[in-house]
Amino acid sequence: MKKVYVSLTGYDVMTFERKLKELKKFKINEVCLFLSALPRKHHKYVFEKLLHSDIKSIPLVHIRQDTLKADIEFLKKNFKTKYFNIHNDALENIERYEPYLQDIVLETHPDVQFNETGLAKIGGFCIDVAHFWRGKEIQSKDYFQVLKYKDQKKMFKCNHLSGYKKGWGDLHDIKNPSSYLYLKEVPKFVFGNILAIEIMDTINMQLKVKKLVEEILNI
Repeated sequence: MKKVYVSLTGYDVMTFERKLKELKKFKINEVCLFLSALPRKHHKYVFEKLLHSDIKSIPLVHIRQDTLKADIEFLKKNFKTKYFNIHNDALENIERYEPYLQDIVLETHPDVQFNETGLAKIGGFCIDVAHFWRGKEIQSKDYFQVLKYKDQKKMFKCNHLSGYKKGWGDLHDIKNPSSYLYLKEVPKFVFGNILAIEIMDTINMQLKVKKLVEEILNI
């Protein structure tokens, strides 16, 4: 069953703290987590904040190249995290995450032709829908790579949902939820069951986006 989640995103600890307060205000206890833009040295602090928050479930985490297997084990133990998404460059040493390879999913990007041998070792895709749509617009190699799997539903586990601007691509700071109207045109096969909003905006704005996306995708 598909579900849209708001996300903890940010470049610094203060942003994460503000959003944790918003989550408490809105009584939200499940959220996706983006560690990709947060310096590694601050991850332990954010983990501690999460442990003492009302958050019970984090279904998807965007990890970094320097994420440790111990971090994955911590998140699975404390927040029942199902999937951890990576970028293509992390596939080169993916065995370091054994025995959790089937919980690792690949985020594609129109600037990168992904490693299909590495993809075969992990759980499938976390399609960033704005990246996919940009790939279609510019006819990128990774777009056609993804199309080869369109009839393999099990490959499409989860998604990042960013805004989109034609001729530009993904938007991580939006002025209006209308930046998501492009989703009406995106083929259904790319959508998994866990859909994480990926913008730097407040939880309040993310909730507005969540409502619109649910209407568009009839969730």
